[in-house]
Amino acid sequence: MGVKNVLQKLFAKEKKIVICGLDNAGKSTLVSFLQSGTFVKHTPTMGKELTKLEVQGIPINLMDMGGQKDFRDMWLGELSNASCVIFMIDAYARERFNEAKDELWKLSSVFKKKPLIVLTNKIDMSPVASMGDIIKALDLHKIDTFEILPISCKTGFGIVPAFTKIYYKLTGKRIGNAATPKALTVFDRGGVPLTSSSNQDILHGGLFAAITQYAKESFNSELNQIRLEGNIIIFKRTDHLMGSIVLREEDSDNIKEAEIGLSELLSHLEHMCPELEQEQLDAEKIEYLVQQYSSNLMS
Repeated sequence: MGVKNVLQKLFAKEKKIVICGLDNAGKSTLVSFLQSGTFVKHTPTMGKELTKLEVQGIPINLMDMGGQKDFRDMWLGELSNASCVIFMIDAYARERFNEAKDELWKLSSVFKKKPLIVLTNKIDMSPVASMGDIIKALDLHKIDTFEILPISCKTGFGIVPAFTKIYYKLTGKRIGNAATPKALTVFDRGGVPLTSSSNQDILHGGLFAAITQYAKESFNSELNQIRLEGNIIIFKRTDHLMGSIVLREEDSDNIKEAEIGLSELLSHLEHMCPELEQEQLDAEKIEYLVQQYSSNLMS
């Protein structure tokens, strides 16, 4: 399931989500990732910024609150009519945890009544604090109910699982009818597999050999789907890469969502690997990016 699929279900009825956190926590980067499906650098938000997204006709209101000291007094006013509080923290900046705790607890009158989601950003960096360290540093154990979730607004890790949890917090329901792909593979233009992920041990033997052979022979083909051994294999292409996702035949109702998710992944890889335009390919970088982003497709 792609980012936009989750957002569409989350905002089936218009809701306001306010994103708070210290400056440089990644709030604006998160919003732009939700818009574009990839990483975009940002300058600090001055005051506040409302982003109105629309996914297949569904309105989405995200209020990004400036994290600099001069703007933090504005947070409570926006939170009064919010459906959910997202507090973002830079998991790499341990030296700012006390400052983050102080600002978070100034909002206690709100998050004791409304869902609190703590997103720990920048987990693609090293070393980052563990979830346990952050819970202790922010005194989150004193809150009756909260969710703390790791994400990376640079690599895309955990974005869909985080908003799936937000959906549950807001509605009390779980997003259903979304098939989990059995396997994901990214190929170069010659059909050489660069990296694979699998929830089941299927990327061996005849099936994987058949998928790889098809990729080698069909980069310029318009055929986007084949069926083998009770599986549906979906293919998507960009200028320099090709990807495949394997679904069970009984999950055929979810083909469109799988196609969207795979397209988002390939677009993200093209954006994050500008060297592809010079016909240079860093297989290790692509493997890392796919492993990070696959949390949105294989969870």
